[in-house]
This record gives sequence, structure tokens and C-alpha cells, in this order.
Amino acid sequence: MRGNEDARQTDRKVYGLIYRNPGWSLEEVAAEAGCSLAEAEHACERLNSTGLLAPSPGAPCGFVTVDPEAALTRLFSAEERLVTAHLQHVARIRTAISSLVHGFPDLRDERREAVEVETLETPALVNAFLDDAGSMVRTRLRAMHPGGPPPEELIDDMLLRDKEMEGRGIAVDGLYQRRTAAIPYMAAYLVDAARPGKEVRVAEYLPLRMILFDDELAVLPINPEDSSQGAFAIHGKELVASLHALYDYCWHNATPVQQAPEQQAVALGLDSQELVVVKLLADGVKDEAIARQLGISPRTFSRIVSGLLERLGVKTRFQAAMRIAELGLLG
Repeated sequence: MRGNEDARQTDRKVYGLIYRNPGWSLEEVAAEAGCSLAEAEHACERLNSTGLLAPSPGAPCGFVTVDPEAALTRLFSAEERLVTAHLQHVARIRTAISSLVHGFPDLRDERREAVEVETLETPALVNAFLDDAGSMVRTRLRAMHPGGPPPEELIDDMLLRDKEMEGRGIAVDGLYQRRTAAIPYMAAYLVDAARPGKEVRVAEYLPLRMILFDDELAVLPINPEDSSQGAFAIHGKELVASLHALYDYCWHNATPVQQAPEQQAVALGLDSQELVVVKLLADGVKDEAIARQLGISPRTFSRIVSGLLERLGVKTRFQAAMRIAELGLLG
């Protein structure tokens, strides 16, 4: 800061001396100002840059002074000319852009997919809309159900709706959270609902409630944390396609609903004795002990185990144990 003030003082002295003594050389100006010749030269350069000095080859010191008001006027005039030129340049660019993209709104509209969003503000409106959409669905319906289960009194209505969809040949997929599927009445519904034309899977986590009708309609909650606040009905193939992609991701990371152990056993053709053998083998009970408990000979027990391995499609008891666990035969 001190150096700047010293330079300003030097500039004032040099300007005053040249103004009062236009016939002095720069050496004389420097001697009178009490500075070196180099400092005087720098002062002249600074004064020239502000317009207070103007180069003059005929002057002994090489410069003549300019009236401060005249210097300011020239400075403002120069800046005004620059501003005017800049504004003219901007105006030319604006005109060029406008002429080149005159039809851009139409081009942009060509890239936009028409999406219509209906706001269904109450649960009653949502339910009425879902009934209408369900009656008009043509090929498939996909539903994602995070959170808790529906009330038990609605299960019969859900089964009737599933039956009606099945009769129309509609493919139905359902995703539920695993903790919901563990509730007894929901577990019974999900097992009963898993039939040809309808597949049900469970996952540890599902991001939001979602129902997709064919490829053109999606119903999403306004507030994912509170479905009682209503829903959005979204019409538009492109956006619904993205929601189908999200659904597919959740679907492929979910697992099919398993039947009860007894139902799995029947599906594999296992009788009650063979099911007991399966559970005892899984508990690590020795062959001889199992044969004694069942009251059969070791040879008969070996035949039962061989039949189990064949029915399970495996070759070793270790593989059988893995297969038994996968099928949920342990209860």
C-alpha cells in the first residue's frame, strides 16, 4: 500500500512539473521531483495510460500534459464506443441465432413424448380408477407392494380379481416384501395366487408402491411414505417403459414364493415316510438310527435314500441337502 501511495505522489509531481515547465527535459523533471530517471519514466507511462499525458516527439521530455477533464471525456468517449460496439455485436449474434433456430420449438416438440398425468387426490378416487383400469387392461398387469399387508378382509376380493384376470388371459406379476409374505394370511394368499398366468415374488426391500397396466399406464403414490394422500396416474409409453425397467430390476432380484413344505413334497412325489427321512437326514441323524426310528431294515432305508436322490435330481447326500434347503422342505 505504501508503494502505491509513493507512486501516486511521484505521478502528481511529474505531471505538475511537466505542466508548469513544458520546455524541461525528463532528466530535469526527475531531478526536481527528487526521483531517479527510471522512476520518472515509469510515472510518465502511468500518466499516459490514464490519458493525462500524451506522447509528443517535439517536447523535450517526450510528453505534453492533457487537461484532466479532457482526459476523462476522452476516456468516457472511448468506453462508450467500446460498449456500443459490443452491444451491436451481441445484437448481430441474437439476430443470427433467431434466424437459424426459428423453428426450434417445433423441433423440440418432435422429441417430446406426450405424457399425461392425472392427480387422484383421495383413496376413493384411486380405488375407483384402479377398478376401471383393471377392467380395461389387455395383456399384463404388474404390481409392486412395499410396506404392510392389505387388511385380511380384502383377501377374498383380491382372489376374485385374480380369478377374473386369469379368465381374461391377463399375465399378472406381483412383488411383495418378505416380511409381509411371512404373515400367515398373506402367505396363504400368495401361495394360492401363484398359478399359471400369475407369478408372485418376494424381496427384502421394494422402493415404492407401483401398479403398471400394459405398457401405457402407471399408478404411483403422490407421497411414497403415505399412500393415503392419493396417487398419480401417468399415461405415456416412454415414461412407463422406464418404470417397467425399474420393476424388472426389482423382479430379477426377488425370489419366487415358495410353497409350504408339504406342498413341495407332494410336487416331488414324496410320501410322509420320505419326508421324515428328508428332515432327519438334514438334522444329521445317522442312517442306522433313522432306520430304527422308522422300523425298517438298513437295506430298505438305502433304497429310500436312493429314490430320494433320484427324485431330487442329485447324486450325493451333500447335493441332496443343498437341494432340500433350496426347496424349503425343512419347514
